[in-house]
Amino acid sequence: MNKHTNILKFVFLFGLAVLSVFSVSCRTQPPSITLFSVTPSEINSGQSSMLLWTATGATGVTIDQDIGQVAASGSKQLSPSRTTAYTLTATNAGGTVTKSVVLYVTEPAPTPPPAVDNTPPVIKDVSTSSGTDTSITITWTTNKPATSVVDYGKETNYGLNASSSELTTNHSLSLTGLEPNTAYHFQVSSSDEAGNKASSADDIFVTAQEKSPYSLVLISEEWGRTSDGSESILGAAPVASKKYLYITGTLQNKSQATLRAVIITMNCWNGSTIVKYEIYVYRGPALPGQVFSFNIQTADDPTVDNVTADFADSMGRNIEVTKAQ
Repeated sequence: MNKHTNILKFVFLFGLAVLSVFSVSCRTQPPSITLFSVTPSEINSGQSSMLLWTATGATGVTIDQDIGQVAASGSKQLSPSRTTAYTLTATNAGGTVTKSVVLYVTEPAPTPPPAVDNTPPVIKDVSTSSGTDTSITITWTTNKPATSVVDYGKETNYGLNASSSELTTNHSLSLTGLEPNTAYHFQVSSSDEAGNKASSADDIFVTAQEKSPYSLVLISEEWGRTSDGSESILGAAPVASKKYLYITGTLQNKSQATLRAVIITMNCWNGSTIVKYEIYVYRGPALPGQVFSFNIQTADDPTVDNVTADFADSMGRNIEVTKAQ
């Protein structure tokens, strides 16, 4: 090999080396992600965390999970409802780099289904209070809010009904349109919000007797004990006298109509217990404004400590009686 050939080889190899160096020095470097983090990295559902990032040498930066194109450096508040991975992608002519972080979300424990209420209300203190001769009020209580229903009628199959859908623990229903001086069967029931129903046992109430259209004024009244005395027949043992209870008084007809008869009932009491009674009928007529007297007596009972009188018209309807001033 001559000297000229060696020179050509050297020039060729040197040219390749120069081209290789020139090629390496002109290639663009890929971008660098110097920061991509989420703080805090664990949150409870409903809380927030901050996503931070910095990318250098990038011509384009994107973050997935619908965040999209972002600046090369920035931050974003996150509040996902579940654990989520976020990936940052940085690109330039030299290539693409990615980095991912995970934000862990602690979801709340599922709310347990409400307990099923299978317990019916407890009905207590069922009572009746008189209204008029054609009405009555029934009351009762329950240990939890519930509706109010009263089934009633002259027989145990009832047939009539009164109700309220209001949820309450103190129940009260008024029954109207009743017949005077009549016995009715009734039963109360209540249902709670869950539909659990409780019912009372069958019971009976009696409406008040219809009031008379007549009216009286009691001018005087007195009760006491008396005897018929004793007689002694010559040569015979004395006869013991008989003792009596009596009630006497005077009345005035304050009605605008003539009273044909007044039924007067003598009630003999021992405390709050009626021991005996007698019925006396005053047979009128008693004209409007007329004053008349009554006197009733019955065999004595030593246990009696009070005597009263009730007044009714010829149809047995209670007459309103006021005391004279």
